[in-house]
Amino acid sequence: MKNVNQVYEQDPYNSRQNFLYKRALIGVDVYDKQQIDEMSNEKLKRINKIHRKTQVILNLWKQEMLISKSNKMITLLFGDVKYGLLKEIKDNKAIDKDFICILSFKDLGITKSDVINRLIVEKILPKNFHELKPTVLCK
Repeated sequence: MKNVNQVYEQDPYNSRQNFLYKRALIGVDVYDKQQIDEMSNEKLKRINKIHRKTQVILNLWKQEMLISKSNKMITLLFGDVKYGLLKEIKDNKAIDKDFICILSFKDLGITKSDVINRLIVEKILPKNFHELKPTVLCK
């Protein structure tokens, strides 16, 4: 039997950073029932609004990545397509806000760091996100 050393990827983000990231992606479900019950309606609405905005941003981004990867695959398999159905597919860069891209970040080659940086650019996460220190209150 081989002696296999397992290497685990370490999360470079602290508890506060992970909490803000998860709250943007998951919404109020990062809180337990008691915390939600004690929260003001305004805070709940704000968290839900940010969560919905995050989902829209990430879905559109995933579509852009899917189109880009599809176009690269068409070019790789068929070369520079000049006419026909493949050219139409390749030339169509339309993003549909009603389409839900079910591919995972992993399938599209998107890392947690990529998502965080995108959410900083989109002003979902604070611009000083990488400098935030952990707090006792964060899960």
